[in-house]
Amino acid sequence: MKTIELKDLKGDQTLLEILTAKGVPMRADCGGSGVCGKCRIKADGEWLLACEARLTGDAVVEVPDSGEDDIHVESSLWPFKADGRNKGMAVCVDIGTTTIAAALVDRTAGTVTDMAGSVNHQRIYGSSVISRIEAAGKGMEPEMTRLVREDIAKLKAALLHGRDEDITDTVISGNTTMEHLYMGYPCEGLGVAPYKPYDISLVKKDGVVLLPGASAFVGADIVSGICVLGMDQSSKLCALMDLGTNGEMALGSSERMVVTSTAAGPAFEGGNISCGMAGVPGAISRARIGYGGKVKTETISGVKAAGICGTGVVDTVSQLKLAGIIDKTGLLADEYFDEGFPLAEGVNFTQKDVREVQMAKGAVRAGLETLMKEYGAEAGDIDTLYLCGGFGQKIDVDSACAIGIIPPSLKNKVVAAGNTSLAGAAAFACDSSMAQRMTAAAEMCEEIELARNGFFSEAYIKYMNFD
Repeated sequence: MKTIELKDLKGDQTLLEILTAKGVPMRADCGGSGVCGKCRIKADGEWLLACEARLTGDAVVEVPDSGEDDIHVESSLWPFKADGRNKGMAVCVDIGTTTIAAALVDRTAGTVTDMAGSVNHQRIYGSSVISRIEAAGKGMEPEMTRLVREDIAKLKAALLHGRDEDITDTVISGNTTMEHLYMGYPCEGLGVAPYKPYDISLVKKDGVVLLPGASAFVGADIVSGICVLGMDQSSKLCALMDLGTNGEMALGSSERMVVTSTAAGPAFEGGNISCGMAGVPGAISRARIGYGGKVKTETISGVKAAGICGTGVVDTVSQLKLAGIIDKTGLLADEYFDEGFPLAEGVNFTQKDVREVQMAKGAVRAGLETLMKEYGAEAGDIDTLYLCGGFGQKIDVDSACAIGIIPPSLKNKVVAAGNTSLAGAAAFACDSSMAQRMTAAAEMCEEIELARNGFFSEAYIKYMNFD
């Protein structure tokens, strides 16, 4: 717990606003609407939601330390090549809605010397791009720009370890909203039809390179993945799924590429889950339920369970289904309906959590099925299904297939590709041909708008169930 003394409170601001202004890391998945319960603090001995509490006078506030705010080392990066034309070092960054990953890259050798990651502290304005766009419309855009740039500056400092390296470029990849907020672009066009971004072209300015995106909701992170995986040059039909907050995906080859983004929500990253947390030490990452409901879990770093991350969420739902503790509609057995299923001391998986997963997996599966329909392909035509992002790297494919995120027929075609957004930024830094390839790939993408697609609506309802 972090203890903070506050003086001369007037009551005209919430404690969330006050603590945020003081630089205290806070979490508010719901954007401060009082729903998620993630901003719980103790004020003068009483537990309160910081987004709702307004105090006057002096107060002593205790903020729980989740461990999510530590800068931590990432472990995987897709291989790339150097053509010898680019010199010096580059800092490459993937700005995710939930987390930010960075790599220090030797552009000449084509090697990564260090990698680091942290949470995206814009999370105090909600866990989704929609909540961030809404916050920007309320005048919070400059603050969100400050937060993400500060996060990146801290990651850069951690990567350099005090060394005086010659950093020639900072290369940034991310979804369209995150790139807009980094640059300080106006976001109003991202939140209302016809959803026109301010600028999604390749930008080079003041030593910063912003990689190109395809549309308002399919950003540079997916374009990076398409290129670094070679989908834009492949004669075989391949699919890419980034199972983060936005549920972005692509299907195609060198001849044609269809892309889409579905509002999966943050459940696969531990968001909107009652005991959810990022993939940091203490997060339940694996779960098995045996006879009589006996539970065996694994946590990151093997320490005491403090919550559950995305891979643990998928494992848990799969195991609850296998054990008959939830039915095909997602209803928990009566004995667990009120308090949830206990995974560890203080960590329960609730009925609301199951519903969050159902909505997320229904949206992702329906999105993939819609891309296949629009492309005129079936699952059997797909040569490789790439799962991207940290969650995609670590997910148990059997569990994902068991609850219907992935079509069972694609189980043996899955490749865990890691953070291809960051890998694409690193590839751009080292390979001068990537600028042209990424621009061409972004222009090649045909976006399928799911909100107006009747097939998607029907598929979404169908795949919410656990059949």
